[in-house]
Amino acid sequence: MDLVTLAQLILLLLRNLNLKPRKYRLEDLAYAIAAYLLGVQVTRLGIPPSTLYYYTKKLGVKRRREERPQCASCKSNKVIKNGSFKGKTKYKCKTCGKTFYQAYNHKMSKEQKERILKEYLNRMSMRAIAKVEGKPLTTIYSFIRRKGIEAYVHLIVLREQLKAFTAKFTVIDESWSYLRARRGPKRIDLWIWNALVDGVPLSITGNRDHRTFNYLLNSLPKSEVYYTDGYPVYQVLNNHIAGKEYTYTVESHNSYCRAHLARLARDTRAVSRSEAMVNYSLALLYVMYPVVYSREKTPLNEAYLKGIENIRNKLI
Repeated sequence: MDLVTLAQLILLLLRNLNLKPRKYRLEDLAYAIAAYLLGVQVTRLGIPPSTLYYYTKKLGVKRRREERPQCASCKSNKVIKNGSFKGKTKYKCKTCGKTFYQAYNHKMSKEQKERILKEYLNRMSMRAIAKVEGKPLTTIYSFIRRKGIEAYVHLIVLREQLKAFTAKFTVIDESWSYLRARRGPKRIDLWIWNALVDGVPLSITGNRDHRTFNYLLNSLPKSEVYYTDGYPVYQVLNNHIAGKEYTYTVESHNSYCRAHLARLARDTRAVSRSEAMVNYSLALLYVMYPVVYSREKTPLNEAYLKGIENIRNKLI
């Protein structure tokens, strides 16, 4: 029941009981009693507490009791308020003496979890997802990060399994991104090394140097031929063919990632603050939207698609 309806009912009761306050109008008293019954603090109503208590007792009504959570330790209902901190109410258990905050339930269904991941992987920011889904930003962030870590770990295991195969070709290229800020002294350049092994996308992040390239090369299956651009670090490869005309597929993969992840798009307000979240986001993209950049079916990319399907079933 809303405040206005409750105040009108109380006003009718006051008139039927023929109560005549000395200092206050019946209408003001009725609204004050209604607000008090709905949970408003008595000190904010502008009428002395003794007056409110007197007329509330005359009416024979009781204030709606505030629902308080159970104790998180002993599950007791004997709980009292114990101040507040940063706007959050603290409670104290009279049974075990422990203090705690009220824990809110932010459980999500399987359909909502899958929808949140798809929204994130279609260039929606976490703040926008929180507004659309009606969940706190911290809940959305922790859920996406947790699922990203799971996908990232499973992909590392799958990458090790793919080393048992020999690829027909591998296309390697690097793309640029940034951390913390779009421009200025706080910006940190980040390079994403992408490799298409028989069309299967594999990537790592780091600097644009020999050390990061060697780490990528050691994590890839052996290949019969390597296609890259003219960057000097690629000269150590065997069966190496350099030229931009051979790297259009990996350039397409770079554009695909920028189109799906807001944190990789340039000159946007969605900025990555950690290198780890970039790796987790790419892992989620590979699992939720698997793409093989080759029309030719090989044992390697077929094993990759089967592995991705198993990872997705575990993820959601």
